[in-house]
Amino acid sequence: MTLRASDEEGILRAAFRDAHGARLNGFALLVTLGDQVLAASLAADALGAGTRQADVLRHPERAAAWLRARVLKSTPRRVSRRKAPTDEGRRAALAAVGVDDLTYSTLASLTVEERAALVASSLEGFAPIDMEEILGSGPRIARRRASEARLKFFEQRGAGDQAGSPPIGPLGSRVREIVDQALTRSR
Repeated sequence: MTLRASDEEGILRAAFRDAHGARLNGFALLVTLGDQVLAASLAADALGAGTRQADVLRHPERAAAWLRARVLKSTPRRVSRRKAPTDEGRRAALAAVGVDDLTYSTLASLTVEERAALVASSLEGFAPIDMEEILGSGPRIARRRASEARLKFFEQRGAGDQAGSPPIGPLGSRVREIVDQALTRSR
């Protein structure tokens, strides 16, 4: 049985969505600070655009970076007219992926770009070349943004610790492990 070109294209697009969909939605959920509707919309739009270019975006990491850049560029920077979820709704959405109250508050203190830099570099472990794509900047600026986001995250986290807050939770622990490893390597 031979496949027609349109069948092959459909299979390629389905594989592309399967390979990137869940993680991209997780990225969008963290970047939008738990706005499930917006995150799903941004991820779907990026995946739609990506599947139309799946033949060009064959390298999985480059495709993943391209998709995240698309989500970040499309994320509104200001409050829209659409009814945004409540703080409680956002917290509940992020609690489902391991974000506790202190980590939520700390993420909320970051800008959209800072959250994207933190999540992509520290949690997802994207290479510097991919961070450039995601953040739409050159190598030095991408490294600086990721570093500044981690620093701000832990400064805010430290303020929460001093206020007698509960433990940081799985997400924050993962970020802390990555930062600790990076710091021990750089000394």
